[in-house]
Amino acid sequence: MAGKLLAACWFVLAWGAAANILNAQQAGSIDLTEITPRMTLRHPPVSAGDASGGSTTSHQLHFCGPVAERPDVLTALVSLDRSEYRLDDEPRFDLRITNIGSKPLSIPFSPHLADLQPSDPAAKFAYHELQIDLYMGGSKWDTNNGGYVKLYGSEQHRGTMLVLQPGEWAEILGKGHIRTIEPAPVLTDPVKRMHAEIQIFDTETMVTSTDSATVEKEFCLNQKMGPAVPVKLLEISKAISNKQ
Repeated sequence: MAGKLLAACWFVLAWGAAANILNAQQAGSIDLTEITPRMTLRHPPVSAGDASGGSTTSHQLHFCGPVAERPDVLTALVSLDRSEYRLDDEPRFDLRITNIGSKPLSIPFSPHLADLQPSDPAAKFAYHELQIDLYMGGSKWDTNNGGYVKLYGSEQHRGTMLVLQPGEWAEILGKGHIRTIEPAPVLTDPVKRMHAEIQIFDTETMVTSTDSATVEKEFCLNQKMGPAVPVKLLEISKAISNKQ
């Protein structure tokens, strides 16, 4: 009897998750290919004794709590503008992020980091950051050399965060940048596919007259990936043909 009850519970949970995906509705859409992001942060005036240099530092913290406490999301690369690329190409992509969990999920949804800086440029400010990475891979490997885009948001800045209710999804149109891929293992296992993954960070930035420093703490997700999109990297394919 206990076994049947447990099986029934699992069926209900699985059906609920499937229903969320099947009944998903769009909560928002943004086309980053048509936007020039405002990224330049203001610096406070230079004062006597300020250090010179103009350095920028960034530090990431990756510590995740229990799996049960993380939001459940589905990241799906819906389409690409082409099926064949060369190194240094900028693939245009259509991505969906779906909340497949049971609680609302807020994600950053503005391309303009500079808009989140407070009026006092010397004040440290906190915000959220969403990074979308394009991964390229063969049968047994992948690497995030397809480029990335970022979105930013803060609860203190209206319209910069998007709330995904359970079953809702966000569409993001963006543009990557294919960088050099190390030859091994590519020469024996060529590029065949591309998929996308996301990361969300709770971030703090401080700007001085000459420098800036950022600390990013990962907001961990239970992330499932949609099917990969078939692609070829022409230079690598040509190199393999010549070698054979």
